[in-house]
Amino acid sequence: MTIDFVIHNADVVIRERACTTMLTQQEEDTFVHEGVVVPGNRMPDGMIDLLREAIDKQVAEHFPSAEDKTYDQEFSGQYVRDPHKQDPRIAMIPLQSFGLADTVRCLLGPRIVLRNTNLRVTRPRTGDGTVWHTDYRPHTSPPSRLASAPTVITCLIYLDAADEETGPLLVVPGSHHRPDQPPATDDPLDDQVMIQVQPGQVVLMNAALWHRGGANHSERITRRLLTLQLSSIFMPKFNFEPSLPSAAYQQLLEQALSRKDEPLLELLGHGGLNPNSARY
Repeated sequence: MTIDFVIHNADVVIRERACTTMLTQQEEDTFVHEGVVVPGNRMPDGMIDLLREAIDKQVAEHFPSAEDKTYDQEFSGQYVRDPHKQDPRIAMIPLQSFGLADTVRCLLGPRIVLRNTNLRVTRPRTGDGTVWHTDYRPHTSPPSRLASAPTVITCLIYLDAADEETGPLLVVPGSHHRPDQPPATDDPLDDQVMIQVQPGQVVLMNAALWHRGGANHSERITRRLLTLQLSSIFMPKFNFEPSLPSAAYQQLLEQALSRKDEPLLELLGHGGLNPNSARY
């Protein structure tokens, strides 16, 4: 399905934008109502191999030993923040080549920004997992009469199987509508659902959804997960520690600037809001 958007802002150059989603109408409806969906589209093997290569290089640079961890407790495992700023393929392959950016644009509107990326690695025999949490919690009580809670979409890209052995994704469907945070434990919840995925499968999730990563009890399989978070360009930047961009990332940005590629510049956080016309 393709949506032909028209942007009614005078300072936008590319106002007509056609965005094609990989989701079926039923999958979109599932995402809106339950806050999570596993699209039928799977990332091709060639893309998976390129992502694994890029991810493994950065993980090896950050963690010389497999025993090294970023956190030991509630979010145990190895994390690399904003890896796309060192190797732009980590974002561009899933977002542009695979089509996740346009899929999210069809849900949020044509002007989106990549708020952050991160890699999460859980090693075999560690039992590393996470507690129940949300990635973004904009709710208030009572809700405001005019503004609805802004939506952030988390895209989970699994480079390895997430199953009962390596650690599935556990979610509470519909919990993105709840005003409260989940309990910060790994205790089972009555209404939880287990999602098991194969390498190359993607999960789209409302970032306000209650979820957690199951523990890796595998004897030999490392589970690698790439997370991309996207929102409207009007959302503020994410607040993790900043990372300096590499020469490859700067080259991508310079190419986008030279081509005046407005959608890509918006996606990278370098376009879309004209400071000269946004001060009123």
